Parts: sequence; structure tokens; C-alpha cells
Amino acid sequence: MVKSVYFDVVIVGAGNAALCAALAAAEAGASVVVLEKSPKHAQGGNCPYTGAGFRFTHNGIEDIKSLLPENTDIGDFQMSPYTAQDFRDHFLEATYGDTDEELANVVISKSRETIEWMRSKGVRWELPVNINLENAPSIIPNQVGLSAHESGPGLVRMLTKAVSSESISILYETKMVSLNKGDLGQIESIEIQDRDGVNTIHCRSVVLACGGFEANPEMRIKYLGTKWETAKVRGSRYNTGDGHRAALAIGACTNGQWTGCHGTPIDLDAPKMGDLALTDAMPRRSYNLGIMVNLDGNRFTDEGIGFAEQTFVQIGSDILSQKRNRAFQIFDQRAVNFIEERYGSSTLVSAKSISELADLIGINSTVLMSTVDQFNSEAEDAEYTPRTLDGKSTANIYPSKSNWAIKIDRPPFLAYAVTGSITYTYGGLKIDENARVLDTEDNPITGLYASGEIVGGIFYHNSLRAAGLMHGSVFGKLAGHHAGTLTTQAH
Repeated sequence: MVKSVYFDVVIVGAGNAALCAALAAAEAGASVVVLEKSPKHAQGGNCPYTGAGFRFTHNGIEDIKSLLPENTDIGDFQMSPYTAQDFRDHFLEATYGDTDEELANVVISKSRETIEWMRSKGVRWELPVNINLENAPSIIPNQVGLSAHESGPGLVRMLTKAVSSESISILYETKMVSLNKGDLGQIESIEIQDRDGVNTIHCRSVVLACGGFEANPEMRIKYLGTKWETAKVRGSRYNTGDGHRAALAIGACTNGQWTGCHGTPIDLDAPKMGDLALTDAMPRRSYNLGIMVNLDGNRFTDEGIGFAEQTFVQIGSDILSQKRNRAFQIFDQRAVNFIEERYGSSTLVSAKSISELADLIGINSTVLMSTVDQFNSEAEDAEYTPRTLDGKSTANIYPSKSNWAIKIDRPPFLAYAVTGSITYTYGGLKIDENARVLDTEDNPITGLYASGEIVGGIFYHNSLRAAGLMHGSVFGKLAGHHAGTLTTQAH
């Protein structure tokens, strides 16, 4: 229940971006309250479902060591400097040049100082796990500079502890209903709904940091297309676009790729909504070492167009375009030693022949045998080198396979049923370099700020690994600082 009808700054959401905003607003001298739609055990939006990796500029391993707890033994671990130009190039490469460069430049220029600031607030940093992926292109891993202790759940716990130390209240199971503007167009209050009904909190500023709309089927259909209606949600069930709708209702401008989202091929038996115990075990990204077929037994995409880390977003979307939004990944014994360990949680179908495999998975055996025979007629008799784009390709079949086109002819043959999933959405609100939400004429809406996944314009077509949490923290800190400063200047 709300104990006060007024706070200087109201933060909507309680994940990484939101809690950074709360800390920065309090640092600026404002009174702050945090609204979290979920129960306490589910706090944090998508943050708990991540590995909590952060991409930021640094000067190499000695610089990195200065951010780690004292007496951390890093052995002979090495890390090359990661420059602003590196970061910028990777942003542009991952998004095919469509990222909002003004916003990207803010993230890049403030990334290192934000990591240091988070450390000062009690976030414990660690060297990232599995940092060295042999022969992987630079945009894939790992320019993950550091990860938060105990991954995403640990990051939420550490930031929540910091917020509590500032005597900032988090109101759980409290949903934002609407935003209200005053006569001069400024934010003056927010309508909320909790167990006691609908209440009004008067305020000078609101920071929207309540995630995307990935868990809202209606919005997925409207903006992403009908095939996304049944997509499994890998993250929080509470990210339903509340912030998008409330901001658009008072004239906020949109930005970014509203038709785009981050997703991945996922096990057909994965839960419909994110489950912290299972989510990271469910992606199925070894498809480049075999072929994928739909329920008609036909291939439908280029499985080898690039490393899975570069292509899984598009592949997941391609699967959702198939009949009943599903497909089968098929492998032989050449590939079996390279398949990701997390496939061990799948229901495996194994057979001594392609014909038998087809019968077991309910596909017309004649069609599947023809598909495999056609593929093998163009494929090479070779071994897989998964961390190298080997150039082994098919030329005269459609769709082609650009790399790892290696015969599927060593039984037993394996099949895994997969579908597509959604992690977060790309389209969101338009903000400026100070995280102020802009209206449809590109003027700031006084008192309204945004950070995290609700911000549009940063990712297009693809995401950049470990840049999502980084931009959430950067703009969260900026949003909180400017919201708090706006308030204290008015007093």
C-alpha cells in the first residue's frame, strides 16, 4: 500500500535499468519510489534470465583488474583493450548500420564510468565465463568485459540491496495504469493499481524502465506479425508493454524496429513463459551442423549462413513461419560430438535410417529421404570444424547451405523438435541523449524518462551480446540523474 501520495521520482520497473535509475535519482537528492508489477520472487524483468555480461570500453586486463574485488586471482588471464571504435564498429555490424548512432555513442562513451559507478554501489564484478571462443568473429562473444556476480539474479539482488540501503521503497505487485500530465504538458502524477485498488501518486518525474512487450500476445501480433502469437517467452511474463501504452497515450514518439525482436530456436517442450530453472537450458543452436526440416519434410532456411551466435535470431523467426510454428533439427554421427550440451535436456529421437527417423517424428518418409538425398548430392564428405566458417556449401539446391554443408550419412540419425521463442522486443520509445522521452514533434515530455528495453532505436535485426544490460545501466543512470535533478532544481 502506498504510504505517501507524493514522491519526487517514480521508477516503473525493478530490474537493472530501473534500479540504476532509482540509485541515481536518490544520489541527486530526490525522494524515490519503485513500482514492480511482479511479486518479489519474480522481480527484475528479464535481468534474472541473463548471464549479466556487460560490454564496455577498457584498456585491457590491468584496467579490468581495477574493477574486480581485491585479491582476485586471475592467473595468466589476458584481455586486449576494447576501444570506443571497436564498440562502435560492433554496434554497426550487428545492426547492419541501423542503430541510432547518437544513442549508441552515449552508451559507448559512458559505459566504462557506469561500470565503475555500479561497483561503487555494491555490484561485484567477475571475469566472464567462457570468454575464449576459438576462431569466433569479434561480434560474437566477447567483448564481454565483466559479468555480475551470480549472473542476472545476483545483479538484481545486489542492486536491490543498494536501493534498500538508500531507504527507497519497492512496491511489489503494483502496476502502472496511466500517466497524467499537467496544464503545461509536464508529468504530474501516475495512476497505479495494487491489492487495495487504484491509487494516484503525485510526482515531478517518472522513469519508465519496465521492459518490452514480448509477453503480450496481442502486441506481438500487432507489431511483429501473426506467427509470433504462439512464440514461447524466454523471459519475464510481466513484460507486457505497459510502459509503451501509457507513454503513447500521452503523445510519446516511437523509435526503432517495432517489427523486430530478439529470439532463438528453442526446444518444443520448453515452458510457454520464462522459468529461471530451465530458460538457459532450452535454446537449440547447433542447427548449423545439420539440416532443419518442417513438418512437410522440406528444408526452409540456410542453416549455415553464419555462426549460430550471429544467426539464431533469424533462424528462430524462420521456424515460426513454418506449419504449426515448428521444425526438426536433424544430425548424424559426424556432428554428435559438437552438439551443445544443453541438447541433453531434449527429447531425442534416434533411428538407424532416415526412413525410420521420418516415421518416428511423423514426417512423410519419401519426402524426407528425398530432402536428405538432394542435400547429400551437393554436400561434401568431410568433418565439421564448428568454429571456422569452412565455405563448404551447396550451389544447386534451394535453400542453399553456405557453410558446413557436410553429408548426413552416418547413422544413427538424430532429430530434435524445435520452435521459435522471443526474448525481448526492439521497438520502443524515442529518447534523447539525456534519456528524456520525446513527443511526436521531438520535444521532451517534461518529467518523463525511459531506460532499458523500453527504449527503441538501439537494436535492429539483431542484438549485440552484453550491450543490452550495458545500455540499460547507462540510460538508467542518466534517467535517474536528470529526473532527480529536475526535481531538486524545482524545490
